[in-house]
Amino acid sequence: MPQSPSNNEPHKKRRFKIQSEFGNARQWRSRKSRPCDICRKRKTACVIEDRPPCLFCKGRGLDCTSSLEPQTVVQRFSSLPSLDQDEEPPVSLQTPIDGPPPESPVFQEHITPSSVEVDHTMLSPATSVEQMRRRDHFVNLYPSTPSRHEGSLEPKIYTLEDNKNQTAHSMGLSAEQDTNLLATYRSVIINESNRVAGDIIKVYPGNVSAGAPPLHFYILSDLFMPYDNCLKEECSQLIESKVEYHGPSLVRLYFRYVHPVYCIVSKVRFLRSYKEDRFSIPASLRGAIYGLGAVFWNHDPELSAITRPFEQYELFQAAQTSLERELEAPNLWKMQACLLMLHERAAGNGVFETPRTWTLSAQAVACAQMIGLHRDPSEWNIASWEKSLRKKLWWATYITDTWSSVSHGNPPHIHKDFYGTSNLDMEDLRYDEDVPEDLQHMVDISSTCFEVSTAARFLELVKLTQILGGLLDASFPRAAMNCTGIALDPNEGVGPLHLAYFATQVLLLRALMSPGSAAAKNDPQSSLRRYFPLAIEQMGYFLTFTNEITLEALQSFWGRREFSSSTLSRRQEI
Repeated sequence: MPQSPSNNEPHKKRRFKIQSEFGNARQWRSRKSRPCDICRKRKTACVIEDRPPCLFCKGRGLDCTSSLEPQTVVQRFSSLPSLDQDEEPPVSLQTPIDGPPPESPVFQEHITPSSVEVDHTMLSPATSVEQMRRRDHFVNLYPSTPSRHEGSLEPKIYTLEDNKNQTAHSMGLSAEQDTNLLATYRSVIINESNRVAGDIIKVYPGNVSAGAPPLHFYILSDLFMPYDNCLKEECSQLIESKVEYHGPSLVRLYFRYVHPVYCIVSKVRFLRSYKEDRFSIPASLRGAIYGLGAVFWNHDPELSAITRPFEQYELFQAAQTSLERELEAPNLWKMQACLLMLHERAAGNGVFETPRTWTLSAQAVACAQMIGLHRDPSEWNIASWEKSLRKKLWWATYITDTWSSVSHGNPPHIHKDFYGTSNLDMEDLRYDEDVPEDLQHMVDISSTCFEVSTAARFLELVKLTQILGGLLDASFPRAAMNCTGIALDPNEGVGPLHLAYFATQVLLLRALMSPGSAAAKNDPQSSLRRYFPLAIEQMGYFLTFTNEITLEALQSFWGRREFSSSTLSRRQEI
């Protein structure tokens, strides 16, 4: 049999040239489209749907560019004597585990026309593409030690809030995934193939000596049922159609009359988003702010000249309907809506607080826990503005829950052992309060700057509520107290704080005088007889306070919790 001429010749090397480019759509593991610099250096899958940024950079707010000019990439293969020009060379899908990535755009590698990129993995020819995809799903986003190939990347500060179409959900110790096991990864588990609607991010590595466990968040894609999307859109359009062109005026009224008393809305962030695209703000929050601002319709010279074209309950009804669907993906916007939803104006004939305040407070607590507000963010690797806002919203939730429990005599949803959020300070409340010049036309002059008095009142309300919470947790202990008179100035927005003080004082006196039985009345040594003169003295201060409330102060924003506060104080007086 004649011998093939190729058997007498040295093996020839076949050369394939692949021209790569950047800027167009790029499929997963594409050879013809070059990955961006960040994905190339991190060795992550670079997927571009239409044009840059890629999914990785887009989801994390990174600059998606490629500094390499289109160059020729050369791959070489060893051809076998029995192969002609149209046949495939042997398969060898090996990449050294510890080998450094190529520093030059020209490199050598064994491939086939159907091969894919393989990084940090040793594969056999029988390995399926799907298996390789599964192996490549998870990589480290925040390396615990700098990589020698990432020296050009500056450290990034990430946010749990501003990820488009994604929300962050807190993972507790009893979650499906073991947080201590997840902490053994260098920092984070990321789905790179974009086939799973979620990632896991570590925001705090934990502290073994302090007994603090690591903390992770699910980063989930906001995927809703079509019915949910339609319902939210209907509610959003209904709210805007009700307020018509008065929306900006209602926002101005809200920040003029409500925000100084209950400063839980992120003012500048809201105004910025409202100016650029009001529909980017959840309908629940827009509806609640419109509704609370509408209470002061007649305080605006222009609005008072016309009849209000809607009722407050119409806005709150649409806002609550939307919120029920929005809580599929809770975030800080929707948390603010939960807190405002409780302050819908009560019916004029209301004598007792309705159970609705209790259920809405439970909703607020659940939302806060889902987004991790009950965990202290001080050491997290997130933006400083988010740390401050998260702390402020948690303590607003604590206030809501504690006073709602007093309204109905129920135990609070929040127990002192189940949260670790650090206390607020003035700087936390200062954030986002100074309105920049380009947004100042949206609020009154009095609302453009940070008000120290507003922040101080909120801080004192938090402290007072902590005292009340301790009182409730201890089931009304018999403890000494030092009660002194207070200077009353209800015209400066301090009315709700004073009323909360008197209500807390009433509960303490009631506990000290317990039980208020007929036998106790006849026993000179009973607690009732012992503390009764003190109770009478302290209620004299309450009478002085009520006598000094002006009509203007009475018509200001007090909040629903003050209904219970005033009821407690009046009953003690009786």
